[in-house]
Amino acid sequence: MTTSNTNEYIKINCIDCKYKSEPFQKLSEEQMNRVDERRSELSFKSGQLLNKQGMFMTHVIFVRKGFVKLFLENDDEVTIVGIAKPGSFIGLQALYGEPVFPFSAEALTDTEVCMKDIHVFRELVLENPEFAKGIIEILNADLIQAYKRMFSLSTQQVNARFSELLLYMRNVLYQANPFNLSISKKDIADLISTSPESVSRLISDFREQGIINSQGKTIEILDFNKLESLCKCESLSTTKI
Repeated sequence: MTTSNTNEYIKINCIDCKYKSEPFQKLSEEQMNRVDERRSELSFKSGQLLNKQGMFMTHVIFVRKGFVKLFLENDDEVTIVGIAKPGSFIGLQALYGEPVFPFSAEALTDTEVCMKDIHVFRELVLENPEFAKGIIEILNADLIQAYKRMFSLSTQQVNARFSELLLYMRNVLYQANPFNLSISKKDIADLISTSPESVSRLISDFREQGIINSQGKTIEILDFNKLESLCKCESLSTTKI
């Protein structure tokens, strides 16, 4: 993988790393040393590409710090498929398929990643059942989240989709309340299949109803029960915004 847009290396031994994901905590010392020998750590500034869709994949990317936008590119159109938070892997889908990145990844904030050699990664999956189980669990969770998003986009009105996104950001992405948005209104609009103008209206409407409080890029959820009820009762019986 080409990383000409950054060359800052941060040397931390895998065994001593406090950012180890749960599957890597199942590895033996010898296996951890093998990972350590064939990996590198890089930092990216906000707006820099970590990888490009279709690029030949030599490493699985582990996000140590920061948030990363994952998106599909088709001619001039871009579709956001998710946001990777600290502790996420990028590229697991290509471990045993076509060895190319299935989507592009762009740093939303200043980001630190660990580049783990894909061949070593495959060896560990075969050697260590607990490691393999952890990787399968991550892939399964990502797949379920993708199914939920598809269901929401195809059956829910925009109010419900926005409510679900707010709860996802609070409970999964940022795990905080209030939380500071690392994504733009345009990115939010892409995630819930609407326009940036509609996102602005939704924020204003939710604020007026006392569901949220917003100040700049900071959002605080005030009424969880209302958000959850909106997620359940708003169906596509009328035209989307």
